[in-house]
Amino acid sequence: MPHLTPAPVPHPAGVRCGSAAPIFGVAVFPLIGGVLAGLGMDVGDVLALVGGCGLIGAATVAAVSGRLTGALAAAAVRAAQDQRP
Repeated sequence: MPHLTPAPVPHPAGVRCGSAAPIFGVAVFPLIGGVLAGLGMDVGDVLALVGGCGLIGAATVAAVSGRLTGALAAAAVRAAQDQRP
């Protein structure tokens, strides 16, 4: 029986590596943090809030770009093929 490799997963339309989202995040997150700290929010709370938003954004971009989805699909195919007698 021949070994089949999974086909590559194409990138969704409109999402490309090097898009404006990382550039926007680098420019806006320090500005938001500065405004919140200037309005009296504790620096620890500002860092936690901005860091959490950055983490969610990075995970979303990675999932949508297909890297994570492709890796999970390839792992599922390998696991299914390894179970054959």
